[in-house]
Amino acid sequence: MTTAGWYRDLFRIDSTRISVLLFLRVAIAVGIPLFGFALARHPFAAIAGGATALFVTLSDVGPTPRERATTMVIATLIILTGALIGDTFGGTTWADETFILASAFLAGWVSNSHPEIATVARFGALATAAGAGMQVDDPLAVAAVLAGGASAIGIAYAIRFADDAPPDQNFMDWHAGVRRAFAGADAGPWFAFCYAGACAFSLLAADKLGVQSPYWATFTVIMVMRHEGTVSLKLVILYMLGTLAGVPVAGALAEIASGHPMALVALATLAAACGRLGFALNAAAGYLAFTVFLVVIIELIRDSAVPPSALVLTRLYDVGVGCVIALVGTLVAGRGRLGRESAT
Repeated sequence: MTTAGWYRDLFRIDSTRISVLLFLRVAIAVGIPLFGFALARHPFAAIAGGATALFVTLSDVGPTPRERATTMVIATLIILTGALIGDTFGGTTWADETFILASAFLAGWVSNSHPEIATVARFGALATAAGAGMQVDDPLAVAAVLAGGASAIGIAYAIRFADDAPPDQNFMDWHAGVRRAFAGADAGPWFAFCYAGACAFSLLAADKLGVQSPYWATFTVIMVMRHEGTVSLKLVILYMLGTLAGVPVAGALAEIASGHPMALVALATLAAACGRLGFALNAAAGYLAFTVFLVVIIELIRDSAVPPSALVLTRLYDVGVGCVIALVGTLVAGRGRLGRESAT
């Protein structure tokens, strides 16, 4: 498999291997910290643990079970580090933006180097933005992140880790992958600057475009933008459609479960489990479920006084701005890539 091939299918799994075990694996891994900390009346810790469990599960890449487990452990630690940095410096003038942009630049630089390194770096950037944007004030948040990672890894092993893991045709040596990461192989400074620049623009959108929560636009840029440019334009559009559709779906679910926090937790767990299956079928379906999960746990599990209908309009605008920025950034990055290739 070519480098571009594994990156294009980074979050996909073989649709012929969809099984009940795969669904249960994600549901149990996410549900344990999500339900546990929610029942203990620590909603922010529940958010941190459930999201970490999902991200670590999505970090399950590599040719061998041992390498997959190693990547998931590293993902847990990187997510914890990014969240702590973002939470510590969030709200500090220019400091939170600096760390978010630095993590985004790093994720862009290594985005086409090695599947495990690229995955972990992107989730690290996402965690940094989440920590800065949410400002979690919960003494159990760190324990929740570690519990979420442990839950994802433990369930992966419990449900026949090797057989149920997504197939991975990448056999790139780790040492070669690290060398490629340092060199910024097939991505390099141009995409890294475009990626970080798009994140910077999304952070500035709060003042210029009326975005109320700029980290939602930043989330969207981090997850949607791709380095292949016009080659992956169709995939980026599918990501955008799924992300935008996920916001009103989350709002509808919130209306159904209004006044019942545990019902929201159950719906968030269901969305996470459907997300992994969604990526196997269609990129838009995967991102729809992924967005539903994030919106439900981050905005609706906290007993917000904002009605779901009003929240939908706000988040839809924020996410829409992020999608536009990600699309423009992808095209700009791809244009620079084509320019370099034609020059050579």
